[in-house]
Amino acid sequence: MTDDDLSNHLHAWRAWCRRPDLALGYPSTAAGIRYSNGQDFDAMVDWLDDRIALAVDAAVADLPVNERIAVRCAVLDGPRVWRFREPLEIVYGRARESLKIRLRAKGIE
Repeated sequence: MTDDDLSNHLHAWRAWCRRPDLALGYPSTAAGIRYSNGQDFDAMVDWLDDRIALAVDAAVADLPVNERIAVRCAVLDGPRVWRFREPLEIVYGRARESLKIRLRAKGIE
């Protein structure tokens, strides 16, 4: 996975986290209704984007605490009330490398 691919996935994750139609990231349809053959191409692409965003969300949640907070500060513009022993850029860079490995293990390129 390249840096550009990871940046695209993180950008999609940011948009997914900020969607108003997903309260706490829960889907808006019943659990058993996920896909139907009648969907158009755009709906299928949206569905795939949601699945990738969920995988990114899980990978971020699995990071060590300082790296998880660094990603949320850098990508989601979260509040910077956490003090790092290292500069944020170093912790975020380490988190990006770890995310590449974790997402590749989940089958996301």
